[in-house]
Amino acid sequence: MLAKLTIAASALSILVAAPGEPEPTINDVPRLAQQAVARRINSSDFKLQINRVKASENTPGFVACGYVSDRNGNEAAVRLERFFVIVPGNFAVLDRDSSTLVDTYWRQNKC
Repeated sequence: MLAKLTIAASALSILVAAPGEPEPTINDVPRLAQQAVARRINSSDFKLQINRVKASENTPGFVACGYVSDRNGNEAAVRLERFFVIVPGNFAVLDRDSSTLVDTYWRQNKC
């Protein structure tokens, strides 16, 4: 019993000492949006043009919106589409998911 209590106390002190990653700031949003879109399209061969970054009115954190172009593995085939990202959470939505959903997010956030 004493051993279990000692282990629990040690674990609690580690959690208190290492609270995790700090909350992102508005300066972190472009980098985090880039990462979220990269995970979503499963590629690092794309260009991101961010039109707007702002504090979210509906969720804690920030939102970013703009355009992404990816080459789809072919230099001649460039696909341009809109994106919307929520940070933290790295939730990315693209036109390929649902242009109606992207329309809604863009309209709500004045993108």
